[in-house]
Amino acid sequence: MKTHDVFSNDNEIRRLYNRSVTYIAVLPLIGMLMATTSPVQDSVNTASSELNEILSRMASHEEWQNRHLIQYQVHRKFYAENPRFKKQAALEVKTSFRRPTTFESEVIRSEGSKMIRERVFDKILEAEVQANTELTRQEISITPANYAFALLGKQDCTGRPCYQLRINPKQRNNYSIAGHIWVDAEDGAIVRIQGSPAKRRSFWTLSTEIERRYKRIDGVWLCDVMESTSDIFMGGRSTLKIEYNYLSVQTESNIAH
Repeated sequence: MKTHDVFSNDNEIRRLYNRSVTYIAVLPLIGMLMATTSPVQDSVNTASSELNEILSRMASHEEWQNRHLIQYQVHRKFYAENPRFKKQAALEVKTSFRRPTTFESEVIRSEGSKMIRERVFDKILEAEVQANTELTRQEISITPANYAFALLGKQDCTGRPCYQLRINPKQRNNYSIAGHIWVDAEDGAIVRIQGSPAKRRSFWTLSTEIERRYKRIDGVWLCDVMESTSDIFMGGRSTLKIEYNYLSVQTESNIAH
């Protein structure tokens, strides 16, 4: 039987797309959603002094933010689309964070493709809860324990100087990302992450690109927008975007006032 004959029926193509859509980098997305830094370890003794200083400032900022950030409430809008099959879906969620690891989401509105809502949106919300355990947070943190770093240079990040670093995971697990991060030169916070899943989740998913950008609120850096694009075998390009609108952010400084 010729390959053309096998895939001539559009229903067969849809079946393959349905099978693969669950693997649109849900776990690596969670890795970026929950990405943190922690104290620099002795294993980085081969890095340059400048890189060591950047990593040390990243760790210091993360320690400070964990103490400084008390809680926040954010309204998130999810939107996913696959033009090849004219499938799209939207989701609105109100999420509350309370230190140290409480992370609760309430669905406000859900519409569009049931398949996308169940296999993408629901999976992200489930994985977010699972990722908030202490062990998982250690596994997905962008730290010298989990990644090798290389300093590429200094750039402008929306008006603030930042350093661009290449990151390569030491172990290719379900959450790891290979790509780049941008670190604020003043605060030592990660302000942007861009990359691809280090571990291919499915034969059907040919490639995935993920980007996450942060914004500064009262000294803490919180996610502003997340975007993901995946090329799926016979399914074409699928996109996912999550936008963040913070309703309240409570820190040690603003509670004191």
